[in-house]
Amino acid sequence: MAQEAAEAKINALSVELKLLRKGVGVQAKNLPGVVGEELRAVCGVREDDNPGTVRAKVLAGLRALIDKLPESQRKTARIVLGFGTGADQRYTARLELLGTGADRNIRTMQRRADDVVYLIAEAAYETPSASGGSLVSSEGPWHTSALAVRLTLSGAAAEVFETRRIVSHVTGLEEIEHGVSLARPVSTTGEPDLDGLGIDVVSGGEVHSVRMVSSTRVAFRLRPPRPLDAGEQHEFFFRIRLEELPAPFYCCTPEFPCESFELNVRFDRQEPPQRIWRIDGDLSKDAGDPVPARKPLFLDNAGEVHTGFRGLRPARSYGVGWQPAH
Repeated sequence: MAQEAAEAKINALSVELKLLRKGVGVQAKNLPGVVGEELRAVCGVREDDNPGTVRAKVLAGLRALIDKLPESQRKTARIVLGFGTGADQRYTARLELLGTGADRNIRTMQRRADDVVYLIAEAAYETPSASGGSLVSSEGPWHTSALAVRLTLSGAAAEVFETRRIVSHVTGLEEIEHGVSLARPVSTTGEPDLDGLGIDVVSGGEVHSVRMVSSTRVAFRLRPPRPLDAGEQHEFFFRIRLEELPAPFYCCTPEFPCESFELNVRFDRQEPPQRIWRIDGDLSKDAGDPVPARKPLFLDNAGEVHTGFRGLRPARSYGVGWQPAH
C-alpha cells in the first residue's frame, strides 16, 4: 500500500472511530447502524450480516486492535471507546477518567483521546506479519492460508476448480461455512437454480447444507473427514459447474482473512473478451462495476489470464472482471 493511500485510510478510520466514541460509545444500541465503511472492512463485516453479527464482529475487531497497542495506551483506548464503562456513561464523562492528579484539563484529555484513536486506526493497517496473518484472524474460528482457483469459460457455461487450505483457530472444528456470490443472470429475475450449481467436492471432505442466504449468495458447508485441532491445516478441493455465468467477473470476498489467492481464468477462444481488468480490494457492491479505473490484464497465447493477491481483507473483493465480446 502506498504511503499516501495508507495515511488516507488511517485518517478515514480515525474519523469513523471519533464518531463511534460519541455518546456511550460501543455500548450504543444503534451501534450496527453507525459503523462506518472502513471499520466494517477492517472488522470483516459483510453486507448480509444481521445487526447482532455486525456488533459481535466490530467489538471483537476493536478489542483485537486495542490489544495491539502499547500496554500504557490500552486502558485509555478502552475508556475512550466505552469498553468496560457504565452503560450510561457518555463520552464527556469518560474523558474525565483520563485525567490524573491535577492534570484534568479537558483539552489535554481530548488530545489523549484523539491520539489513541489514531493509534487504533494505525494498528488496523499495519503490514501483515511474515506468516501473512491479519490482525483479526484470531477472532474467527478459521482463516484461509492459501486459495487457488481455475475458472474455465466455454460459451455461457463456466466451471470453477477451487483448492482451499484453511487453518483452524479452535479445537474440534467440524465444518467451515463457505459461499459463492452471484449476480442475477440477465435472462431471469428469479433466484439462481441451486440444482444447476453442481457443487462437488473432489477431495478433502463433503459439501452439505447448500442454501440461498440472499438473492445473490449461495452458502454451503464443507466438512473435513475429522474435526481439526487449533493450528491444524486442512485442504479442500471442489468443483462448481454453472450452466450460465451470471456476471462477467469472478471474485473472492472473504469473511475471514485470506493470506493468498491465485486466480487463473481461461476464456473461450471463440469469443475472447474486449478487455479484462484486475479487481483489487473493492467493496463487494462495486466489484462488478466496469466503470472505475483498474489495472488492465491481457490474455496470453493460451487465452488465459493469471493474477494473484496477498493479505486479503475480509469483506473486500479480489479477482478479475471483463467486458464480453458482445
